[in-house]
Amino acid sequence: MTGPAQSGLNPPSRFELLQAPGCWLLVVIGALLISLVYLPSLNTPFDFIDDGNLVYPAPAMPFGQRLLLVWQKIAANYRDLGPFRPTLWLHWEAAAELFNANPFPWRMARLVWCGLSSAMFLWLMCELRMHPLAGLLAVSAAMWNPFRNEIWLSLTLGEGVAMPYALLSMICAIRAGRSGSPGLWDLVGAGSIIVALGCKNTFMAVIPAQVYLRVAANDSNWRQAWREHGKRACLLALTLVLPLAHFTWFKLNWQPGQYQPDFPAVGQALRMVSGLKGAISLDFLGAGMVLTIIALALSSRSNSRQSTPYSGTSDPESLPWSRHRLALTAAALLLAAGIGVYLPINAVSGRYTIPAVWGLDIGLAVLLSRLFASPQSVWKRVALIALICGLITVAVAIVGKQLKFAARARLLWQALTWVEQQAPQDACIAWVGRPHVGAAPSQSTHRDDPIQKLGVEEGIHFAWHLAERGRRDLPFNIMDDGGRPAGRRELVDVACSPNLVITAKAEIPRPLSELGTAWRMQHFHEPYWWGQRGFDCFVWTLTPMAGGVAQ
Repeated sequence: MTGPAQSGLNPPSRFELLQAPGCWLLVVIGALLISLVYLPSLNTPFDFIDDGNLVYPAPAMPFGQRLLLVWQKIAANYRDLGPFRPTLWLHWEAAAELFNANPFPWRMARLVWCGLSSAMFLWLMCELRMHPLAGLLAVSAAMWNPFRNEIWLSLTLGEGVAMPYALLSMICAIRAGRSGSPGLWDLVGAGSIIVALGCKNTFMAVIPAQVYLRVAANDSNWRQAWREHGKRACLLALTLVLPLAHFTWFKLNWQPGQYQPDFPAVGQALRMVSGLKGAISLDFLGAGMVLTIIALALSSRSNSRQSTPYSGTSDPESLPWSRHRLALTAAALLLAAGIGVYLPINAVSGRYTIPAVWGLDIGLAVLLSRLFASPQSVWKRVALIALICGLITVAVAIVGKQLKFAARARLLWQALTWVEQQAPQDACIAWVGRPHVGAAPSQSTHRDDPIQKLGVEEGIHFAWHLAERGRRDLPFNIMDDGGRPAGRRELVDVACSPNLVITAKAEIPRPLSELGTAWRMQHFHEPYWWGQRGFDCFVWTLTPMAGGVAQ
């Protein structure tokens, strides 16, 4: 491997000399501390967003039949929605078999996976030569952000499963570029990104940064680096064939019910930029970032005054883009590709900002590395205080979100347990929920806070949970908040007159209330945020059912 003097690397700083033994200590301890913030999630039951059809094991069967069943689920997922996610399904099915519909081991495994993802992110920061504390602060902010880290509250979201694989692919690219025997690193890196693509095709946005890091890991002259590593980098780029082939086949064989990507639009780009603002915790860390920039500007101005004009020398350490150009270029590629891959999708959510937001995370780590390397000053101390206070606020916010998420799940489990135990065999259930987030405004008849409504998707998973727990005998209708059929393909439409209605408000939509005059109400309430807020759910039954219903 080429030495620093030959490759054009700057002389190592004091923290880089300590990085080899200290990096692993940082990775292990940092990952543990970061994941501890998610301890409250261990007390959360299964949710009603993704868990209803994924957490229950299949009946006992020979291994060959079990594999065939998994493949049938993978194929059905593609046929009904469009995404091809074989490795994600393998993770889901393995967990379902191992944990046997028990939420605690599911939650514990997710907590361990969160720690593994944190460790990979910290390792990547070490490989990008970030200051250890800067990397720790940046990764903590990334892993605690309440907007994008729904992936750790829910048990099954693909971004959480794919995260350590995608990060490992970039680590392997750097390691291969700096190794005299890169073969194993290249194999592991290619395998990691393929596994990530098998969880979600949008992780193709990582491949440009991965290829760049494979070529430029030594931060040397670009032409020389390309001559040395270009062929292997091109082989690594061949993994792009997989998502591109999937997209081509998907577009040529599209069928109703599948996702329908639109032409990239300016509006979606603006939505992605707005989402990235929330995903980088700008509301919490914005003041600290501004103060950091001011501190660095004042430090740079002071250094320029002390330098001797016309000395014929310059300090490359004074320019962040010079010292950290490898990290900043990789960050820019992640940001651009991560936004671009979601432009055909006419929607945005916190998890859709991954992996684009990783570019901003790396940029924040660069900014903090420069701050820690700058001379002591009042501005530096104020900036650090503001950043630490902002980070504490981020941690408090994600804990609060966990409490809210758990309360929602507990509320719906109260209702589900009641229906499971009390509903007679002649019950016909109607779930009244708000339309899907992507529905047109005219489809919704209420203007009140959507959090006080039940989601249509929650109703679908409510029905799936009931079925998996032995109540397949209950016909289940999903209706919008006006009492009209929601027309969802996930459940078979049943022709029956509802005599058990589930709502989020103490009233029944008129089309359903006119089915009878003697409705009996069962009220469920679950507080959160130490009793300051709460969720409500109401189960209504007609009096002819009273013989099978608790008084």
